[in-house]
Amino acid sequence: MIEVKGVSKTFGTHRAARDVSFTAPAGQITAFVGPNGAGKSTVLRIIAGIAIADEGHVLVEGRPFADAANPAESLGVFLSAETIPVKARALDHLHYLALLQGRTLGDAQEALVQVGLGGSERTRVGAMSLGMRQRLGIAAAGLGSPRVLVLDEPANGLDPAGVQWFRDHIVHLARHGVTVLLSSHHMTELALVADRVVMIDRGQIVAEGTVADFVATDGTPPVRVRTSDPARLLDMLTAHGLTAGLHDDGIVVHGASAHEVGRIAYTDGPGVTHLAVIERSIEQTYFDRLQPVGQEGTR
Repeated sequence: MIEVKGVSKTFGTHRAARDVSFTAPAGQITAFVGPNGAGKSTVLRIIAGIAIADEGHVLVEGRPFADAANPAESLGVFLSAETIPVKARALDHLHYLALLQGRTLGDAQEALVQVGLGGSERTRVGAMSLGMRQRLGIAAAGLGSPRVLVLDEPANGLDPAGVQWFRDHIVHLARHGVTVLLSSHHMTELALVADRVVMIDRGQIVAEGTVADFVATDGTPPVRVRTSDPARLLDMLTAHGLTAGLHDDGIVVHGASAHEVGRIAYTDGPGVTHLAVIERSIEQTYFDRLQPVGQEGTR
């Protein structure tokens, strides 16, 4: 488990994180989302111990990461493929990290195989595609079989087969009790694997909860209705004080249940050919929750 408690961080006049608090439970995949510059990378670096918070603290498995008896078994981190030395060969890089952790060459070889780089032991990092470097970084993060994984944009550069592999990989880890904190811009992919969502915008947490909680609206979800006479039905709905708009795929009604819309439509209204609640996606919710540019936020 990761517990972030009241973390704040300022760089000069820029406040990158402001009283950030959230939890990533064990055995679950927590998606950490937000626009560029929202503070995601700063918070991840603080969790990893690379940056120090001005205020607040982070607990990994109930204690500060610096106090872990065996850091490599407690926390694995992959923040950027750009930090991997370009002249290093894939196996040499992992073997060096393995030695630092008291592990063996065999452990490094096994880690390469697990991420699909079994035939690339002698390939230099500089000659690798971005997708291969991403896999190598994921291998390095998991080398110590850590109980907690923190991954920043790990699917960048992966082809469709690589994305599928990564998805299966982290789901497997979570099912075996690993805490996974995952930052990504691939909202559709996140919806397929995430158990929880934490959203940060302008340095502040704006949403936290299960995926179902995240996509739930504060009010009644919108309703789509199609009819043989949309103009007439639209007039009827607005006459009842409802907010409705005509779109190519029908009339979309806000602030009313499907039952209420149906009652109005079927009472002296034109024939209805379709009536359904509009399911919201994680991506739609993400953009809806972003703070409009111009409102006060982190600077």
